[in-house]
Amino acid sequence: MQIALSPDAVAVLRFEIKGYRSKVSGSRLAAYRELAAAGIMEPVPGSDTEYRFTEDGMKHREEIVEREAERIERDRYEPPDGNLSEAARERLRLHLAGDRAVTEENRPAYRELVAARIMIPLHSFAGGREAAFRFTYWGYQRRFELAGPAGAKNDA
Repeated sequence: MQIALSPDAVAVLRFEIKGYRSKVSGSRLAAYRELAAAGIMEPVPGSDTEYRFTEDGMKHREEIVEREAERIERDRYEPPDGNLSEAARERLRLHLAGDRAVTEENRPAYRELVAARIMIPLHSFAGGREAAFRFTYWGYQRRFELAGPAGAKNDA
């Protein structure tokens, strides 16, 4: 039986896998208890705040965090709609080819890709709002299909 983990539990699991030790605060304690309920971690005997991997949790920790992180990201956004203008489709093709510069001329096409749930805007102190764009989970999964001619389907 697989239990769906919360984003907090996945974050704590990631830290544990990397070996980052921290004092278990009240906010992380719930995540540790969730990992314990899933059989991935267990309380250290004699402690109410320290946890360690179970044998099975240690054995499958990488698979678990990868599966759960992908599930969380997949569920974050609805799949994109493929109703794109030719300008947005061309911007997507150029982005895939390595032209990721954001200019005032191509910003409307990027905004259309955001509205279609294919990309999300990234902001930076130096570059300002919409300084860059990255794929959503579903945008990345369907990037070649969406960059192709309107109405084309690619099952690859």
